[in-house]
Amino acid sequence: MRHRISRSNRFLVAIAGMMALAILLVGFAYAFTESERLDIQRDSSQASDLWAAADRLAGDVNAQESAIDDYLFSADPQAVSRYEAAVTDETSVAARMQAGAVELPGLLSAITELENATATWHSSFAQRAIAAVKAGGGAALGPFTSGSSPDEEPVRAALAQLTVQLNLVESNLRLRDDALATTRTAATAFGLGVLVLSAVLSLWLVRRFGRTLEKDALRSVILNQFTEAISFAADDTAVAKANIDALTLLVHPDAGVTHVLNHSQDRAVPESILGGAVAEVLTLKTLSTCAGMIRSSMYVSSDLAAPLSVHCPIYPADHGTLACIPLVSGEAIGAMHLYWERPRALPVEIRRSVAQFAAHAALAIGNRRLLSLLAGQASTDARTGLANSRTFDLALEHALASRADDEVIAVLMLDLDYFKDFNDRHGHPSGDEALRTFAEVLRSCMRDGDLASRYGGEEFAVMLPGVDTEAAVTIAERIRSRTELAIMSLAPGITDRITVSIGVAEAPIQALDRTGLLRIADEALYQAKADGRNRVVYLGEAAMVLTGPRRESGPTYAKSENA
Repeated sequence: MRHRISRSNRFLVAIAGMMALAILLVGFAYAFTESERLDIQRDSSQASDLWAAADRLAGDVNAQESAIDDYLFSADPQAVSRYEAAVTDETSVAARMQAGAVELPGLLSAITELENATATWHSSFAQRAIAAVKAGGGAALGPFTSGSSPDEEPVRAALAQLTVQLNLVESNLRLRDDALATTRTAATAFGLGVLVLSAVLSLWLVRRFGRTLEKDALRSVILNQFTEAISFAADDTAVAKANIDALTLLVHPDAGVTHVLNHSQDRAVPESILGGAVAEVLTLKTLSTCAGMIRSSMYVSSDLAAPLSVHCPIYPADHGTLACIPLVSGEAIGAMHLYWERPRALPVEIRRSVAQFAAHAALAIGNRRLLSLLAGQASTDARTGLANSRTFDLALEHALASRADDEVIAVLMLDLDYFKDFNDRHGHPSGDEALRTFAEVLRSCMRDGDLASRYGGEEFAVMLPGVDTEAAVTIAERIRSRTELAIMSLAPGITDRITVSIGVAEAPIQALDRTGLLRIADEALYQAKADGRNRVVYLGEAAMVLTGPRRESGPTYAKSENA
């Protein structure tokens, strides 16, 4: 999930970056176009001023021509004054237009051409006409009254060219204004498009993230149910079945099998099977050929039919998807194989969850075995491997509490003879060897259901359910005899033997509770030692009955002595 969230975060960062870039680009476009808009506004104002100046310039030219015509026909000095005033204004207006048209070479050229044309008209026509009127005489005025001056045509052409250039300036301004509007529209559309796209992608990502959270929530529910189920599992089979069931809900495999190593660590047993999975008991060597076991981590063949795909010898298949998942808890516990008939059926993002479920199952099995081992150690004597005194007491109490009315339970208390002298003579390691040898003797004499324990030091206790006095004495004698005959090799060339004294007690004849029964057996043992050791003693019923009537006669002994 963390990986998916990280990818989603990176995607969100990318979307935010895209939105920020779009906003920056739109802002830059608007900043640029705003500058251009101000330039266009300024140029439009300048063009308006130029049009006004051009109109005034045309008016001055017309005023000059009109004043000259009036002067030729009326010789009115006022006409000359009007002419001169129009020339002066023309010069001023032309100068202002030239200053405003510095960046407009076409318009500047048209203004210059108009100035040249008017200057030519002034010198070749207007000034000569004024001089002719002042000189008087019809002959002198003839050339000026016969029609328009040919020098007026260049002036008219220059005025027309000036108008053309001003129209070009206005046309260029309109083009710039259209480009400005287009740029702003495109920038706005781009920004809105990016924002809409970002919003759509964000919504899609949120929905995708929501679905991911739903899937993760479902996985968490399944995992919680699975961990709860394995906490109540009675054995490895129940854990393996819960694991397969949970993974069926999670990834829906078509088949699967879980192999778990037995306690002897020599065979892998199929504890849980799904679908038509191959389920055979495997040797440890065969299990080690699994791809997951070799890699010590989950291995997935996404398409078994593809060239160079890895096939697992434990689960043979020639198509589809196969996941080999080792079960490890400190050490290898087994392996699980999940199979799908379609290829690429196990997405990469779900594999971590599958491995997590397998790890929980392996941990549950490993903990169960560890607890079993610890429980065995807690109930077992480390030196002899027999039950310890606490385990013996609990077992005896349970046997006495649950026995039937007519059921007999015999108890033997056993003590190795002269064990302190044996230790002093041979050393404590040899004493430990003697304890182990005697423990083996006890095991060789026990039946199923009997319980032998090291009760403390060199003292042992045996519980014999369903055994009467005669049989109990016989078993005790067998133990005594085999102990006496056992030869221990303590060092090169050094051997020795030990003997044992045994006291026998029986419930319900002699006692009904653990404390009383063990006390009677211990008294019988004390009697065996007092009588010379290496013997079995059962104290008669009359001497040691704790409840019920007592016999009037004294105690009777059942003894078995070494010849």
